[in-house]
Amino acid sequence: MLNPRPEENSAHFTARLAAPIEIGIDCRTVLARKTGDRTYALNLLRGLAELKEEAASWRFQLLLDAPDSEGVLPRAPHLEPVVLRAANSRLWTLWALPLYAHRARLDLVHVQYLAPPVLPCPFVCTIHDVVWRALPRTFPRLHRIVMNLGMPGTARRAARIICGSAAAQADIARYLRVPKRKIAITPYAVEPRYRQEVAPARIEEVRQKHALGDAPYVLSVGVLQPRKNLPRLSEAFARLKAANPDWPHRLVITGKQGWDETTAARMTHDEQIIFTGYVDDDALPALYAGAAAFAYPSLYEGFGYPILEAMACGCPVLTSNRSSMREVAGDAAQLVDPLSVDSIMRGLETLLSDKARRDEPRPRGRERAAFFTTEQQAHATLDVYRRALHIPPLDALAGADKHSISKPQA
Repeated sequence: MLNPRPEENSAHFTARLAAPIEIGIDCRTVLARKTGDRTYALNLLRGLAELKEEAASWRFQLLLDAPDSEGVLPRAPHLEPVVLRAANSRLWTLWALPLYAHRARLDLVHVQYLAPPVLPCPFVCTIHDVVWRALPRTFPRLHRIVMNLGMPGTARRAARIICGSAAAQADIARYLRVPKRKIAITPYAVEPRYRQEVAPARIEEVRQKHALGDAPYVLSVGVLQPRKNLPRLSEAFARLKAANPDWPHRLVITGKQGWDETTAARMTHDEQIIFTGYVDDDALPALYAGAAAFAYPSLYEGFGYPILEAMACGCPVLTSNRSSMREVAGDAAQLVDPLSVDSIMRGLETLLSDKARRDEPRPRGRERAAFFTTEQQAHATLDVYRRALHIPPLDALAGADKHSISKPQA
């Protein structure tokens, strides 16, 4: 097994790396319904599956808690699904994962958020955000306790930490008390499906399936939870409709139920709002492409996948002027103050009433989203793995600015 000590020299590594490096990746979220965690893991696997020259140097074991019966995982010779059995999720993390890492002689483990207290090898941890510390009232109390107990230790023990934005990096360093130099910013990928043109017939098919009618709509996508700021968005939309009674637009909210059941229940009586519930991945591009605008005035995000998904589909975007959202959106979105209903309303009115303002950012949005590819994500993550194992990085990937999301390259 690889020795993670930094004093090992390059010649020694060359001899040791004749066999592929064994990486175990916690892929349990891939088999769950769409969330940011699932999107991150699945796009990383897609990028790793596409490796060509480097594939012989790596072997990735995709660690699951159930078989991939629907064939969700990408297929490649250097990717191997492995099912680890445990009575529950906690035991999977605390017992099944460390035991397998030992038996399989893994060189490195990659987890999202919580890691086992003891592992026989170094590990990399992806932390998308620290919302349980930054906005504790928007996070369930029990989950908050678990994260407060487990995450500081995980962050300290991790050989490297991955996040998706400079805003997330700063918050992780601040709240978990780890040095910034330990936290790598890697570009999170947008799925290729969002860059493909959607046929009008497909848009109409999805409209009918979810009973959206013929009226134009403003779309909001995300797990229904307090930080998504749906009460302010719905109030802003109601004020907008009151000020423009002849506008036919409706607000369409898409996403699985999180821990904000009361908000959804209060808004279901508003005939101007349509809740679709969870929508299959295949339908989302048509929903974005058919929308008059996409609204994402979240209170806090570590990245914000829906922003780039909407941009890739050519949909005008409204999002928050804080945390990572300003960073991810760049100059291709209408930015608003998420704490101000009036600011959200004015932003929506600008997009819906001014065709030039609505159309002008579309090309910039597509260009912006085009930077975030599975290839970029995979190579940036491999760079982090190398650093975690003290393997000298490839010359082509050296340098922290290479993966900055603040400076996308055409």
